[in-house]
Amino acid sequence: MKKLGVIVPWDSPFMFTAAAFNMMNWERPEDFEVKYIMGVGWCPAARHNDGVAKAQEWGADLVLFNGGDHLCPKDILKRMVARIDEGWDMVHAMPPSRGVCGWNRKPFQAQSYKIVGPIPKENAVLMMPPDSIKVLTYDDDPQQTHISGTGNLMMKMAIFEGMERPYFKEFIKADGRYSRHLVQDSNFSLRCTVDSGAKMFCDTSIHIVHLDIFGIDETFQDRFLDKESQMDWTAAKDLRKFV
Repeated sequence: MKKLGVIVPWDSPFMFTAAAFNMMNWERPEDFEVKYIMGVGWCPAARHNDGVAKAQEWGADLVLFNGGDHLCPKDILKRMVARIDEGWDMVHAMPPSRGVCGWNRKPFQAQSYKIVGPIPKENAVLMMPPDSIKVLTYDDDPQQTHISGTGNLMMKMAIFEGMERPYFKEFIKADGRYSRHLVQDSNFSLRCTVDSGAKMFCDTSIHIVHLDIFGIDETFQDRFLDKESQMDWTAAKDLRKFV
């Protein structure tokens, strides 16, 4: 039996009950033992590193990083393992972004990045010029990419062998507040694909729901008037297939 560790590098308030039940009901790939691993620590990079260390101690062959705020297809593990079996070292899906992020300014976009131009030597992800990146969305065919988050990323544990530690690093802003540039995961994937030569596949056929909580005020009654004709709870019913 091979070993597959599912690392969830989040805790409350980022761990949603619906996401927990969704993961409980994931179908197991044949010939794999699956273990769920909680990554703990004071920051996202620390939680990722803690999860990796636990997976290494367990002897995992593969790991899947998955956010505690995602609803995934129940066959997500099988579909990703199948891509690994095709010869890819890493495979990821694209959870829709929470708000606006990355090089694409369209809100709530699901996106991945393919390098098509020069790469800076220092702080590569932070300094990457827009013309060096092609942004992939759900409209693109599944294909090789180079930069992704770890919201839903499966990879071979062998990639960690020889990588400089810590695997995940925080980038602190010079703003006097010790706030972070939110690139610890995308910088990690870039190190894997460019520095370590791992082949990463973006499976745009896998669609994920990204959960969120936000405040509702009196303006919302006018913001979403176009939804009035759709108040048959279709969206809520659709979510039931995940849990």
